[in-house]
Amino acid sequence: MRNNLYLRRLVVFTNEGKVAYDEKFHNGINIICGDNSSGKSTITHFIFFALGGEFNDFVPEARECQVVFAEIQANDTIVTLKRYIEINEKTKNINSRIAMNFFWGDYEESQSPPPNKYWQKFQYNTTVEKRSFSNVIFELLGLPEVKEENNITIHQVLRLLYIDQESPTSSLFVYEEFDKQSVREAVSDLLLGVYNQDLYTLKLNLYNAEKQLDEVKNEIRLTKRFFQNAFALDKEHLKTQIENKEADILNLNEEISRIRSNVEEVQYDSTKQLEFQILQDETAGKRTTVIELQNKIELFKNEIIDSDFFIDALNDKYRALNNSVYTREFLGNIPLDYCPECLNKLVHSGVENSCKLCKQISDDSFGITQAKRMQLEIKFQIDESTKLLSFKNKQLKILESNLEKEISELNNLQKRVNNSITDVRPFELEKLDTLNFQKGLAEGEILQFRTMLEQADIYDKLLEEKTTLDKNIGTFKYKIFTIQEAQRKIKKDTILNIQTEGVYLLNNDFDRQREFTTAEPKDLIIDFSNNLVYLKTDNTEKFKQYQKFSASSNFYLKISARFALFLASLTVDSMRYPRFIFADNMEDKGIEKERAQNFQNILIKRVLALDPNQESQLIYTTSYITDELLESTYIVGEYYTKDNPSLKNIE
Repeated sequence: MRNNLYLRRLVVFTNEGKVAYDEKFHNGINIICGDNSSGKSTITHFIFFALGGEFNDFVPEARECQVVFAEIQANDTIVTLKRYIEINEKTKNINSRIAMNFFWGDYEESQSPPPNKYWQKFQYNTTVEKRSFSNVIFELLGLPEVKEENNITIHQVLRLLYIDQESPTSSLFVYEEFDKQSVREAVSDLLLGVYNQDLYTLKLNLYNAEKQLDEVKNEIRLTKRFFQNAFALDKEHLKTQIENKEADILNLNEEISRIRSNVEEVQYDSTKQLEFQILQDETAGKRTTVIELQNKIELFKNEIIDSDFFIDALNDKYRALNNSVYTREFLGNIPLDYCPECLNKLVHSGVENSCKLCKQISDDSFGITQAKRMQLEIKFQIDESTKLLSFKNKQLKILESNLEKEISELNNLQKRVNNSITDVRPFELEKLDTLNFQKGLAEGEILQFRTMLEQADIYDKLLEEKTTLDKNIGTFKYKIFTIQEAQRKIKKDTILNIQTEGVYLLNNDFDRQREFTTAEPKDLIIDFSNNLVYLKTDNTEKFKQYQKFSASSNFYLKISARFALFLASLTVDSMRYPRFIFADNMEDKGIEKERAQNFQNILIKRVLALDPNQESQLIYTTSYITDELLESTYIVGEYYTKDNPSLKNIE
């Protein structure tokens, strides 16, 4: 699925509640034009901020505003975003990380919501319990959440969608003081379509498997060091030893019983009776504990089954909503030329978005938007229920482990109770002492053999676990290698597309820089990791392989590379770049008027060639507008001047 983002309307209110700016944007090319210092940059700053960018360097006029609304379309969903311009009383700085409010509908509806619709507020940061507004926008755009070491936000994505004036001419991203190379790599991989969610999961699995393997190897080494005799870890040998000792005890018991049968009276002393009572009480208490644990485990198992059913039901709902959207889209495209009742040819009303049968005005996007909103809420419930289910499963394992321990202790107590009854002996029969002593020795040896048998069993399981982990690690490494090879190919092909589009813009520049007109795609180096764009030279005698140009040419090179990323996304379906770009000023660093206008013309020509159906959106500001463009439908708003600025009603 291609990712698409459109800005449909931008509305800004002053602190007095008056409209400072209210303009509708359209698909395709949008131009905001006016003289210098007329407020064009302020509009792009508001767009950046409204879409989730971290921005607080507003001009004084913008600081007189209170709230900004942005009606957007993210793929098929229409949403209105709202962010407040909140000034800290002490620092006087604007809170650049303020929360964002969502309304699942257009701007007009958001101003007077129907009873079944409401605004939802999402904070900047993601927590264990709550999702951020970046999570929601990523979900709307169909972008995967990057879960590696970096938390990629919508702000980081916007840094590649926005061309500002303040960033250096060599900078691909909007400049930030504390910028991490790994963040830039993650953002570019995400937007180029290289990032693979499965790769993160596989890397995590590999890390955990290798960590487990180290622990297993260490346990195997320690066990072998403690039991150096090979027979000590031979389960069959140990079982034979136990069977032999049990046979000895059986013989001893028979001899003890025979001797006791000859005793006429069995006497219990007071000490033995007391010990018997104490053991009985302890046994009863332990039995109660075991029963309580068994009941608790049964309850947990039932809750887990319920949770599984609940999550399955939510997933079914989520899939059903998807099917609903697809069905609606499919049925909406069926040509209906004849009435299904009377079979007469239908007469079209000529009104756009009207029903072919009843002629009522319909809004196809409403159902899709509602379905998306419900899907998002169900997704949240699935995530929360899955976390709760995982917690319950962990608790169940702990309870089962405790139950096993308690049952073992109960069995030992029961044995002691039994012994306290059977070991009562007549004082005169000294032979019983010897027999009982031998029996005790045999029981002690059995206990020792059983302990060794447990260790031998653990040792065998460790060897099995090591074999399984070795196999899993090999599988994970193979899958990771396969994905990374595929990523390298995707990245190479996508970069080549970007280079081709960038060189198209360079080759069609005015003849101001010979290197531009003769450049080839391989010469244009776009280094997201190091945040650089430059033209490479084959002249190895030069000190550096990249070339330096005048300030205006460096600016031309930068915007060529940035727009090349947008142009490439129009034809490369695998790119996640949302086919949306906005630029502040097409002229900077002293670039001459004719050169800037030529750039606008070749850029528009290229966009129309690659995207004839206008399924993308390009917004830019300029002071150097041609008469032809000024009269075109691309213009948004008025031509702004110092006396007629973009922001109105500012005192």
